[in-house]
Amino acid sequence: MSKSLRLVVLLVLVATALGPLAAVAQGPDPLADGKISIAWIPKSLNNPVFELGRDGCFAAAAELTAAGPYEVECLYMGSVSSDMAEQARVIADAVAQGVDAIGVSCNSDAGCVEPINAAVAAGIPVMTWDSDSPDSDRFTYLGVSNYLGGRAAGDMLIRTMGETGKVALLTGVPGAPNLEERIRGFEDYVAAFPGVEIVTTVACNDDINLGVQVVEETMQTYPDLDGWFFVGLWPVFAGQGAMPLFEDAMLNGDMKAIAFDTLPVELEWVQAGLLNGLVGQKYWGWGYDTVHMIYDTIVNGAQFPSWTDSGMDIVTSANVEAMATAWANSDFTQPLPPAYPPADGTFTIAWIPKALNNPVFELGATGCQTAAEEMTAAGPFPVECLYLGSVSSDMAEQARVIADAVAQGVDAIGVSCNSDAGCVEPINSAVGAGIPVMTWDSDSPESQRFTYLGVSNYEGGRAAADLLIRAMGETGKVALLTGVPGAPNLEERIRGFEDYMADYPGIEIVTTVACNDDINLGVQVVEETMQTYPDLDGWFFVGLWPVFAGRGAMPLFEEAMLSGGMKSVAFDTLPVELEWVQAGLLNGLVGQKYWGWGYDTVHMAYNHALYGTPYSGWTDSGMDIVTSANVEAMATAWETQDFTQPLPPPY
Repeated sequence: MSKSLRLVVLLVLVATALGPLAAVAQGPDPLADGKISIAWIPKSLNNPVFELGRDGCFAAAAELTAAGPYEVECLYMGSVSSDMAEQARVIADAVAQGVDAIGVSCNSDAGCVEPINAAVAAGIPVMTWDSDSPDSDRFTYLGVSNYLGGRAAGDMLIRTMGETGKVALLTGVPGAPNLEERIRGFEDYVAAFPGVEIVTTVACNDDINLGVQVVEETMQTYPDLDGWFFVGLWPVFAGQGAMPLFEDAMLNGDMKAIAFDTLPVELEWVQAGLLNGLVGQKYWGWGYDTVHMIYDTIVNGAQFPSWTDSGMDIVTSANVEAMATAWANSDFTQPLPPAYPPADGTFTIAWIPKALNNPVFELGATGCQTAAEEMTAAGPFPVECLYLGSVSSDMAEQARVIADAVAQGVDAIGVSCNSDAGCVEPINSAVGAGIPVMTWDSDSPESQRFTYLGVSNYEGGRAAADLLIRAMGETGKVALLTGVPGAPNLEERIRGFEDYMADYPGIEIVTTVACNDDINLGVQVVEETMQTYPDLDGWFFVGLWPVFAGRGAMPLFEEAMLSGGMKSVAFDTLPVELEWVQAGLLNGLVGQKYWGWGYDTVHMAYNHALYGTPYSGWTDSGMDIVTSANVEAMATAWETQDFTQPLPPPY
């Protein structure tokens, strides 16, 4: 199984709380005869990408058979033409043969529903790949994110063309969902670069000759064009020489072009300088990963989300020869080399917090260093984490730190912004210098950062409400403590909390008080609220402000917690709060993954900078839920600065 799919399987096994898929099947035990037969069904036979997927299917079956204890067989079944009626017959034939599972690329999402459901009803688990049937009973769909593919194409074009220029897009059939998603991702990515103008989007209706025609006509209309994004590879099939205006501009006019898919004909165009980069689906993985996923489902009871990201290949002149060799040998077992290898052979990331000497940022720095050490040991490049920052949380100072990192020639930057607006110019300057930047903890959404790694404060608020309901019950009076009224992160936590509580009519939120991020004012307003509402049943501290005052600072609150049956939950999971949980002064905590701010940032920046891995505008960092059931484990993690082990369940 590929590393990416192993990670998916691990995350799903840890995080998914669904019942075992194996229990759905009502047929005979597929393991009883010691053999697992998988029907791998493409849209049609005699298609090079499907034949490559077939090779992956055969390779996975051979590997699993050799590893034992079961013999695994891949049956390549299909019809000559892409016909839904014929494909339905093939699926029915597979069921009649008594296969143990089916993986199918559907010719029609609606047309696949009945054949898939009939197979599942016969006790045969089915998954889809490449082309889905979401309304069927398939257990997952393995496919690429076309939206992220579009973002990857946008990133590739910016890297090669620069941040200014006129760009044209070529699509196939207007309105085709996969193509529209690629276009949307591309447009969303380049929207951060105001110097890039998309002058036109032309369509070829999936026709090769029409593709050639509209590209050449566009070249005549816009002779000063700087870039192209071929949303599919239609005109490339016409061969070199078919588009003289396009080819001349590529070879002699400094125009740049990116295309979707990584077929051999396109690799030849990259080698000839007629394309600068390709975003490709993992055709071999369609077969290889499908077999492993089905095997893990049948043998290990593994569970997968409705959609499993198959990942994508990013090809440039730096790794095109490796991809061509993989095609020539039909061997995609080796990882593709980086599309953008570091110039000096070392990947260096500047990890920049709001300020130094803050315990949560120091924990993140430890995560950054840990990731760098692990990745250096794994190769192929040494990885260095530079912990850079200013003593105070000052935007002007942080801008200077970012500029210093650029001057040092780092390969990537991860920054927690002191000001969303203040970070725009420093980040954009770094990106303009060819250094990809991501934000973590605190974002600058109007900048050209490639993603923001952060918690969903709304979901954090819902998690806090769930904790309080579990501790307090479904009736009672509740108060909230916030910091600066109107602060977006705090307002989102409150909104999530209130939305969750709205489903419990026995819960009354009697007041929300504010402390303006001041510890002493936090103590004061909490105690005043305890006097006003002596029968209070619960608190949600939207931040941990009064906890910093220490034990004994809030006698009314503490007495109610220890002897009056009041319950309370708070945001963050700092050691001082863990002590309050241990002492019975807090019942639960919702925490951000401070260590992951560093650890995950290094991995994401590395993958994006070297391999062109695309990310959405926001990447969920996840959260930690702490109660008395796992507080000791969290305290130990803080003491040892080792957050590599999963936190035990909170309940």
